[in-house]
Amino acid sequence: MRSGNRLGLSVIGAAVTLLGMTAGARAADRVTPVPLGGSLERQSGEHPYGVYIPTRFGGSLTISTTSGKVVELKGPSGPNQKARSNGEDIGQDQQGWYTFKVKGADKPFTVETKFVQAAQSARKPWNFYYWPTKADSIHEPWAGGNGRVDIDYTMVRGDDQLIRQPGGYIPPGEDIVLAGPDGRLETLPPAGDDATWFPNLYDDLTWTGPNKEKGNEVTIFQTPSPLLKYDQLFGTSARWWEAVNSQNKDISRWPGHCLGGAVASILMNEPVPAPGTGLTKDELKALWAELGENHLNHRIGDYATDIPPGPPRPGPDECDWKAPRVHAMLETHIRGQKQALLGNMRAFPPRGTINEVWNQGIYKYVAQFKAIPGRGERAVNVKLELHTNSGSMLNGADDKDRVILYEYNIVYGLDGQVDETNPGAADWVSVGGEALFAPLNVLEVVQTVWQGHNPYVTEANVRALDMANGGDRFRFASAPPQFRPVLEYEGRRSAPASNNAMANDGGGSGGSRRGFFRFFGR
Repeated sequence: MRSGNRLGLSVIGAAVTLLGMTAGARAADRVTPVPLGGSLERQSGEHPYGVYIPTRFGGSLTISTTSGKVVELKGPSGPNQKARSNGEDIGQDQQGWYTFKVKGADKPFTVETKFVQAAQSARKPWNFYYWPTKADSIHEPWAGGNGRVDIDYTMVRGDDQLIRQPGGYIPPGEDIVLAGPDGRLETLPPAGDDATWFPNLYDDLTWTGPNKEKGNEVTIFQTPSPLLKYDQLFGTSARWWEAVNSQNKDISRWPGHCLGGAVASILMNEPVPAPGTGLTKDELKALWAELGENHLNHRIGDYATDIPPGPPRPGPDECDWKAPRVHAMLETHIRGQKQALLGNMRAFPPRGTINEVWNQGIYKYVAQFKAIPGRGERAVNVKLELHTNSGSMLNGADDKDRVILYEYNIVYGLDGQVDETNPGAADWVSVGGEALFAPLNVLEVVQTVWQGHNPYVTEANVRALDMANGGDRFRFASAPPQFRPVLEYEGRRSAPASNNAMANDGGGSGGSRRGFFRFFGR
């Protein structure tokens, strides 16, 4: 009996020792989670660490340590887990847990993770100019004026229109003389008043006005004149039609051709004028902008729209529920499909207003992910640097990206997609960089019909001029023509009855038309 008892005690003791060793081994192999975009301090030993990647669209995972070396990086966990290189892009559909160890540390260390998702479309939208329809004008100076209309009726030239009483009071910046129906401002401003030229599709070859860099010395400026040149290449009346039907004389509104320019920049190769056309690249881009400036002709696929302007701020606000949809658009199309998107990015700082429309091509972003403490591994803070093309590039000026900064908190599903089923859990934290508000929309342009409002400007003609988009190198192979100014080419015409197509375009009267305005913010 004694020997039996001793044997029993020995067996029990061995079992306890084995259990203790097993528990110790499990403790040694336990994975310590490190927050994505965060760190753990005062670490020691060579046990495994883990970090969770929530998105299926990939990005670059970088792990660093203050002592020792990061080794055995693997993931995502599961039967197909594979070894990874530190800092590499993990690729698509690789969401989940990634494990690693730190070896060779000779002192307590801090381990840190960083996850950056960079995306760029296969085709970079080219920069363009938005070609406003605002008429050239003589106006009271914005600053330093005398508050009086200094011009009188005897000074008005051509078909220009004097719209204020001579000698009367006028607030800063308000118009005094507007271009007439033919779109050309011919009157010179007297001392005390000012004049501003706006680059219009219907401009003449030159504009005569004060040179502010030379003490308002009267100067003849060479100006882009896309439709006047187009008319002389094809024998049409596009410039005259545009001046009569699109000219805007409201100082508080600045409509233009940013929609057409943005759509063309996304879908078309950057234009290259045929040598014999005599067109500049800016003028050829202007013709594509005219062809694309028709809201009813663009077919939209995926979209985020009706986004409140905000501006976004930390905590609950009107923009929060749109953050998941916007980020899903960016990840799906720019990162996943390398496809540029169209967006009305709203106004620039510092004085932009909510109602301003800036349609641009969205083609690139860099997003930094960081886990949100206490919300689980699939809830992340995203700081995003977004790049669009320029919609105000003319003669090489402003030939650069518009860079906008967004920050928002969103949640991913187990499938690696942004969870859009609970938008109330999102927080659009801020907007910065070259934007004051959240965008009005982010749109996938699937297809378009290239026909704007001007009936004289046709896709076939514009393509013939453009070597990058189907141009006819034989038709325009000779020397360009000697272009004639408006008065010489057109003479003095009486204004035809205005076509209401463009005026109606801003209001929307039918059901389908309202649907397009909902997309494009008109």
